Amino acid sequence: MAATSPKYLSRPANFVIRPAPGWVDLTGEELTEITAKPFGKYKFVPEFKADKGAIHAANVDFRQALDWCMRLRTAHDVEWLAWEGKCGSWRDLGKACESLKGLGFLPEGPLGPDGAKGTEVTGVHVTVKANTSFVVTSGTIREKFIELLGVKQTEDAALRFRLDLYRDRLRVLVSLAGEPLYKRGYKKHLTSAAAPLPEHQAAGCIRTTLVTLAADSSADLKKAAQKISFDGVYVPFAGTGTLAFEWLAAHLDIGSGSFGRHYAFESFAGIPGTTIAHIRKKMSEVRGAPRDASVAAPAALLPVLCIERNAEALSDLRDNAVHFCDLAGIDSKAIEVAAGDFFKSDSETALRAMARSGRSILMLLNPPYGQRLKAPAEAKKYFARIASHIVDLEVRTGASFSGMCLIPEEPASAAFVKSLKGTHKTTTVHFTHGGSDIRLVVFGPA
Repeated sequence: MAATSPKYLSRPANFVIRPAPGWVDLTGEELTEITAKPFGKYKFVPEFKADKGAIHAANVDFRQALDWCMRLRTAHDVEWLAWEGKCGSWRDLGKACESLKGLGFLPEGPLGPDGAKGTEVTGVHVTVKANTSFVVTSGTIREKFIELLGVKQTEDAALRFRLDLYRDRLRVLVSLAGEPLYKRGYKKHLTSAAAPLPEHQAAGCIRTTLVTLAADSSADLKKAAQKISFDGVYVPFAGTGTLAFEWLAAHLDIGSGSFGRHYAFESFAGIPGTTIAHIRKKMSEVRGAPRDASVAAPAALLPVLCIERNAEALSDLRDNAVHFCDLAGIDSKAIEVAAGDFFKSDSETALRAMARSGRSILMLLNPPYGQRLKAPAEAKKYFARIASHIVDLEVRTGASFSGMCLIPEEPASAAFVKSLKGTHKTTTVHFTHGGSDIRLVVFGPA
């Protein structure tokens, strides 16, 4: 660590918070909530401005940005605007690189793909977006930047730069996260998921579901949690556990910093280890603590039931659930994992203990439609069947089901909503996943 605090820590800085695709407003609301309850005393009052793809924060204490990075659940990355200025020649690019070196944030010693110092691999990952009269390709600009900085390009490097060159104006952004923030570090196994929903997307879906069910336009998760009450959480099609784990993270108000993952900023020269330790300590104090007296204490957490029919995914899910509970500091019995098919009696048998008459159950659905259907045209019939089964379960168990279902196509979404008409009210929210328009249908009692 540097003997003296580098300049970038003492000056107000600018950052770009990149949300999960399609969730700019939602991430902005979460960012506002976190900023209102900081884990430290920060020197500056940040100013926010959002555009179509990101949230821009100015006048920020660098330490507060670390706070954001470790606590946000719906963000993809937090990027520091490390340098901005004119760049119309290689000489200008050289000046930019010298300025970056002078800031004192580059790691002291080799930086490996896992962020650890002292490894054999030294390098950074650089991406370039260029719209300029500079008659060179983005690849050439990247190669020259790396050469001038005195490092080498490594695809899996923890230290990541993004260069935005528009005309003769260059912005150099540095990722605080390194690996995307959806890589929480709470899963032991991932391979059994054919098309997993990224964790920050799942967090956005759950947040939207709770706020919609609470009919609270303020989108404050704490207020939403106070307005609705469930007796349990049911996650059929559980996969490797993403929806269950993100529900618990939201309920316990814990971010990825609670799960021990590495962040790129931990290898920046001059970052005080005491600051990182303080934020982690505050997060450990928050996790497992009820957000309000009306919310159950950790010893009485809402039961979470995960059902999975695929044998390989089920094995991974069991291990992941134990690992998550251990890292989150909660009893492993908080998550029950059982083998079963949503449409068959084996899953209903597991559900009945939770869904007794008069109970209210939160159902989180992300059906693996591609694995069940022989042709895309069957999606409409498939999702109508899911909705009809929800109604049948209510009749047979006497419980009331509210929740969410992710649906990839408009006809299938319309069929799902139509099958719930008369028994449930629905709200459809659109977001982007993998470049596709996905429908989040939130349903609750009519």
